[in-house]
Amino acid sequence: MKIKTVMRRLALLAAVFLPFLASSSCNKPDPGQTGGNEDFGIRFTLPEVLELMEGSLEYTFTGEKLPKYSDKIVLEASDAAFTCSVAEILNNDFKVSFPEDILPGDYTVYVSRAGSRQLVGNTQIVIVKKEEVVLENGTTVYGFVKCGSSPISGVVVSDGYNVVATDEKGFWQMKSDKANKYVFISVPSGYKVSTKGVLPLFYKHVDKKGVVERADFYLTEDSGQETHTMLFLGDMHLAGRSANDDRNQFYRFTADVNTYLSEHSGEKTYAITLGDMTWDLYWYEMHYVFPEYLNDIAGIENLQIFQTIGNHDHDMNSAGDFSTVVRYKEELGPTYYSFNIGKVHYIALDDIQCTNTGSGDRDYKSYLVQEVLDWLEKDLSYVPKNMPLVITMHAPLYNDNGTESLKNASALLKIIDGYSEVHFVTGHTHKVYNVDKLGSNKIYEHNSGAVCATWWWTGKFSGIHLCQDGAPGGYRIMEVNGTDFKWQFKPTGKSPNVQFRVYDRNAIDLTASKWLSTDISSAEIKQYYTSQTSQWAGASSDNYVYINVWDYDPSWQIEVTENGKSLKVDKVSAYDPLHIISYIVPGLNKNSSKGFGTRSTSHFFRVKASSATSTLSVKVTDRFGRTYAETVERPKEFSINAYK
Repeated sequence: MKIKTVMRRLALLAAVFLPFLASSSCNKPDPGQTGGNEDFGIRFTLPEVLELMEGSLEYTFTGEKLPKYSDKIVLEASDAAFTCSVAEILNNDFKVSFPEDILPGDYTVYVSRAGSRQLVGNTQIVIVKKEEVVLENGTTVYGFVKCGSSPISGVVVSDGYNVVATDEKGFWQMKSDKANKYVFISVPSGYKVSTKGVLPLFYKHVDKKGVVERADFYLTEDSGQETHTMLFLGDMHLAGRSANDDRNQFYRFTADVNTYLSEHSGEKTYAITLGDMTWDLYWYEMHYVFPEYLNDIAGIENLQIFQTIGNHDHDMNSAGDFSTVVRYKEELGPTYYSFNIGKVHYIALDDIQCTNTGSGDRDYKSYLVQEVLDWLEKDLSYVPKNMPLVITMHAPLYNDNGTESLKNASALLKIIDGYSEVHFVTGHTHKVYNVDKLGSNKIYEHNSGAVCATWWWTGKFSGIHLCQDGAPGGYRIMEVNGTDFKWQFKPTGKSPNVQFRVYDRNAIDLTASKWLSTDISSAEIKQYYTSQTSQWAGASSDNYVYINVWDYDPSWQIEVTENGKSLKVDKVSAYDPLHIISYIVPGLNKNSSKGFGTRSTSHFFRVKASSATSTLSVKVTDRFGRTYAETVERPKEFSINAYK
């Protein structure tokens, strides 16, 4: 039987707020204030939902450029308006106190100065009431989940270990040891959480030992989710390095995403990263960590971006698996969690187990620790088997040949067994490949390349942005209609209709003496060049033509005709020759980066033409019936400029 403790009033939480200066006040708006077109340079975060505790109507805002004490904060609704003074300014925070008669609802917020105003944005004010609750013995954290004043039942809440659900009053409670220092909700279908920058705020920090803490979640309705698009953003490796010009190249990526969003305005679009947003090797040298990453990715406008942790998002200066993610949790949130959009249950997992000692080693393995597996099993106990799952992890579940890559893949597969359809979307490899096991165990893995391609080097060296398998740097687009999925890989800066590249073998000769400087040692040539170029070294007159189809899976069709006659198409493995001359050649010649060599891939195809000058027609059809075509006039030049 559950033991009930004393009735606890929510007013206890209000005691943790600092009092405001006596000069803080709210009044009716100043007369004569008009417009909102000025720009005083003030920049602070305005939450989509602003929670005010009844009896202590105070709020602390955070920003880069804060108002002055002489400025006013103006809130306007359709039937009410208030002007509030800045109560206190401290470092990057400032506090405002709101009047007791303020009404919940939607407001437009301005900063007023000398009769002019700067528009800040819109927010919804929610008044958190002093409701009486009954806490079970041992409860350490509790709260409500509501939409406005309406409770939402059945919402799953977790601290990463315990998993509970809200009751009919939207109330939940938990006996948590607060090891992760946060609680989070699995955002229910039909709702969304507010956003800080690009981060969806589905979690709240709770870290006071020996204190019962309250964490409320206020959601807003988000209708029409059954048809939506999810963008998957893999390996960014941002470090603020001038050597590879990563940030400037990244800005071209954010511009590309903004263009995509503009072209699909009005559609429900969300995004999730696939890990390695940062590059731990340079955290301390370049002073580029999560705040800098969040500042750069904020260049993507009006998009909630969920996060997945990668091995390079762990602090390898710490020891062991738990301590290496402390900073990530503080600044990006949970390392594993779930949320729902429409009829799909999304899950982000941390499949990197750090085994380093903190003494400069960077040891880890692709492995799901037991706490993650236990949490996943509990989370899925609330998810019906007919609901499709989309699971993101950094390291892949399968190798590109379909064998298991994750060390304890069997434990994961056992937990998800029986679900109608499961899509894994992963990164880590800097390649694009797919493993289709939908026919056997309802699983499909999309290993989705890298935003940074080859760690930004090919873009720096040659201006051609290529992953190690020759796939372009880019991101995956998944369109969801109910429980039907359609996907496509989009190259950064190019149309999603660019899905393959053609090489005329007769025009390729990667003999080292033709491409490499004479002062490069034979040992380096052997180590970094020879094995990758063996099939391209030496002139050829065999009339072979190669096609790299990076997002290929066995349901795709590759058709090639010569003078109206179909040619036999063979699937082969190859090292992409354009990547070799875009990365390995300049890396060796410049005595620069050469550690991220070209990787053999099995999404190459080969045909044999009848002559060296015939024109070929290449037609590629994906599993959804979309066709991509190119007329290949031969001989086809092989050079950087020819493929830019």
